[in-house]
Amino acid sequence: MKETVMVKHAVTGREFLNNNKLPLEYEFAVLPEGGYRMTFRNAPPDIAADIVHFRGELNMFRFEIPVEGPQIKHWYYVSPETVQFDSAQGILVIEAASEIRYVPDEYWA
Repeated sequence: MKETVMVKHAVTGREFLNNNKLPLEYEFAVLPEGGYRMTFRNAPPDIAADIVHFRGELNMFRFEIPVEGPQIKHWYYVSPETVQFDSAQGILVIEAASEIRYVPDEYWA
């Protein structure tokens, strides 16, 4: 299965990160206490700084694209206080408290 992840500015739609346009190492985790975490390794420092600056206005997306069957879109509402960038290690962490999951084929089939 292929996966696409994006971080966008919720107000303007500006795309900060997209693993199809910029090679990114990332990990996605469902947190035991609830919520979701995306950890990006080797995030470009200038982009990470913009993400931290706009942390109160972010949306994060994850698209699961299976070999067969419909794409599944996950839309995460970022928790601003969790957005952190460790510039020494190049690690950007973004957490979300909630998610909207949908299969576009179920809406526009």
